[in-house]
Amino acid sequence: MKYGVFSDVHSNYVALRAVLDFYRKNGVENFVCCGDIVGYGPQPLECAEELRGLKNLVTVMGNHDAAAVGKMDVKWFNPNAAWAIEFAKTQLTGQALDFIAGLPERAETPDFTVVHGSPRKPLTEYLLSETQFMDNAKGWTVSPCFIGHSHMPLYFREGEAGVPETDFLKPSMKIFMKGRLMLNPGSVGQPRDGDTRASCGIYDSKNKVFEIYRVFYDVGAVQKMMSALKMPAMLSERLSFGF
Repeated sequence: MKYGVFSDVHSNYVALRAVLDFYRKNGVENFVCCGDIVGYGPQPLECAEELRGLKNLVTVMGNHDAAAVGKMDVKWFNPNAAWAIEFAKTQLTGQALDFIAGLPERAETPDFTVVHGSPRKPLTEYLLSETQFMDNAKGWTVSPCFIGHSHMPLYFREGEAGVPETDFLKPSMKIFMKGRLMLNPGSVGQPRDGDTRASCGIYDSKNKVFEIYRVFYDVGAVQKMMSALKMPAMLSERLSFGF
């Protein structure tokens, strides 16, 4: 079975639509989202509604999602992020609000585990080192474990003799399911690895392989919306550079 694996949409509906169109053109009908559907971008309601309507979706709550529905204090966020969270609060209503509020912090299926940050701290830990990977080893069972939060496409693997390894994931780079793995598909709505294209992955559970893809979207159109809403300039400008 093929799963479209993505994370950190961050209210960037233009990028989300481009990624979902890419998946559909490639025959992907099952989806995994590692959280942070809202925050940072101009269209939180549209993103929540789009994902709420997806069939065969496994998704979890991210820290921005939690803050937008009152499950995390906004004081833990920088001023720009806090502004966007407060904006999201004004936009999320009805079933979209219920959808975000009802997301779990963790999901486990026979094929994979999903958290936003890490198994031990699902909402807050940025998992970026081999030491962190090993410290989380007892916190999850079903491999691979899909994570998000850092906006960086990368993998962690428990190699031979328990020695961990990690590397960034480049487009078309394939990771085969040997050993216990954590996989981060990068960010749809706010990439931070120097590539402005939306980042996403496809996991083939039958052939046990994961692959990263980059998808072009209209960055300028998103920035125009953000400007019209008078969102913090930094949130808009960073989309031009992918940082």
